[in-house]
Amino acid sequence: MRNRYFLNKDQTQLLILALPIIFGNLSQMLLNIIDALMVGQLGYKELAASSLVNNILGIPFVACIGLTTAISPIIAEYRGTMNNTACGRFLNNAVFSVIIISVCIIFGILIFGNIIYGLRQDPEVASLGKPFLNWMTWSILPMIIYLSIKQFYDGLEQNRFPMMVSLGSIFLNTFLNYILVFGHCGFPAMGLEGSGIATFITRLVMVVVLLIHFYQFVPFKSYDIFNCKLSIMLIKKFLKISLPSSWQYTSEIGAFVILAIIVGWFGAIQQAAHHIAISIAAAAFMISMGLSTAGSIKVGQAMGSGDISSARKFGFNALLLAFYYAIFVGILFVLFRNVIPQAFTKEHEVIWIAGQLLLFAAAFQISDALQAVGIGILRGMQDVKLPTLYTTLAYWGIGIPLGYFLANTLKWEVYGVWTGFIVCLTVMAFLLIARFNKITLG
Repeated sequence: MRNRYFLNKDQTQLLILALPIIFGNLSQMLLNIIDALMVGQLGYKELAASSLVNNILGIPFVACIGLTTAISPIIAEYRGTMNNTACGRFLNNAVFSVIIISVCIIFGILIFGNIIYGLRQDPEVASLGKPFLNWMTWSILPMIIYLSIKQFYDGLEQNRFPMMVSLGSIFLNTFLNYILVFGHCGFPAMGLEGSGIATFITRLVMVVVLLIHFYQFVPFKSYDIFNCKLSIMLIKKFLKISLPSSWQYTSEIGAFVILAIIVGWFGAIQQAAHHIAISIAAAAFMISMGLSTAGSIKVGQAMGSGDISSARKFGFNALLLAFYYAIFVGILFVLFRNVIPQAFTKEHEVIWIAGQLLLFAAAFQISDALQAVGIGILRGMQDVKLPTLYTTLAYWGIGIPLGYFLANTLKWEVYGVWTGFIVCLTVMAFLLIARFNKITLG
């Protein structure tokens, strides 16, 4: 029965759980947008350099993030089985695993960082981006530790404090960008490199604040959070879900990154326009990610209780919320496509191309939102093998080849790349929803 606010009971529960996660996700995406806004004031080449670095780091950073997404549904599963003490032991083993993998990835990036000069980009753009790349690489570790602990909060539906930390980071990052990028309060103007330093400091402060609260929050004491004993069994349980989840995210962002590098072949103007449009679309995607996380938690808790019927209801209600949201955002993109890019740059050609790309973004909002939630609810059921295969085929078998063909062979350039986005996201959404429907029918 629907209430007078249009949402049913399950949708209301999902939305209440998702809202703090969404605000936290949006705040982190807003950090990137603030960086782009401030860097954009330096010039379009600095903005293009920022885009290049974010694209290079996109694959390893999202690979690390993908590892952490396995934490909240497994914590929710333990909660569903009333096994509270297993939560803390599992978290500590998961964080240990994530740190080891992240450190290896970070040193790999630092060792091979000069690849930035070999991607057929504007030489000045590559030179501007190298110092920024180094700082952004170091900032991965504190951010991944923060996200791992945050996943514990999410799995226990105690996500308000991480949300406040994330929101507070916006003000800190803005202030640090102001003084380091442009040179205020006695600091020299450091340009793009200053933005990287600001991001590193902000992420370090975030994880310190969250850890202090984590170890002092009395309700968490019953979850055995101080048990740091390593367990091969728990590490294997974590890696069994986290590695495929990481590859799912890596497949998606990898396709976006490679296609973005292809955009760079057509000049800094198209690259800057692409960066603006994809930043806006990514900010919108953070809400879908919040719904995905909420869906995975509720489905995981239902599966822990052995209630597959509730898991199915929560899953499809999460998909329905994502559909409503995608329609709304798509309309906004169409209506304000020529207005939003003006906040990033004054270059008329960049603004015009970014506005056209927002029409493409509007076209893939529904499929993007549905595939994000589809991955989440299947992860809540700890079903990751086939979704991982679907992800690989859709992005690498369809999205990249099609984007390359349309951009280069048919000379659609940046518009061909974005057409590839639309097709692969639509295929993904269809496959994931069909999979969830099939395994929950019984």
